[in-house]
Amino acid sequence: MEEQIDVLDSTGQKTGEICPRSEVHKRGLWHRTVHIWLIDKAGKILFQLRAHDKENNPGLYDTSCAGHISAGDSSIESAIREIREELGLKKKPEDLTFIFEAVHTSVLNGGSYIDNEYYDTYKAFISEEEKSQLVPQPHEVDDFKFFSVKELQEALEKTPQNFVCHPKDFDYLLH
Repeated sequence: MEEQIDVLDSTGQKTGEICPRSEVHKRGLWHRTVHIWLIDKAGKILFQLRAHDKENNPGLYDTSCAGHISAGDSSIESAIREIREELGLKKKPEDLTFIFEAVHTSVLNGGSYIDNEYYDTYKAFISEEEKSQLVPQPHEVDDFKFFSVKELQEALEKTPQNFVCHPKDFDYLLH
């Protein structure tokens, strides 16, 4: 069954309507997602390489993990679920720190995928043991790469086309 998502109004408030994920993006309905950044003890930031067969932004570096907030779920519940599904790691709510909320809009795939979202951004620590346990979710994640702040800044300056554009996230990570 397709994931069901709470529809929001343009101010980020739930409307009471619930729609399948595909309908949300076909109609460009406002909805909520989560971004999670995992950072190791050396300060290196985990990026996922989106699967080459993803519908949107295939083969680009993206947040450590991210996903839609399913209808009725909380932001933190969704963040924990996405970490487990996309990375194969088990985290508890107290392991995550809320950083900020942001708004993102984009039109992809020739206009067939409209993304109007509010996203909650979290950060968490990733241990050396957890790094060795990372398991990419098939058809979601092809690989992982850690970037130092300096490496990330250089990569964003030289090859920004290799990253999914998240200006507010990058501003936070680089400062």
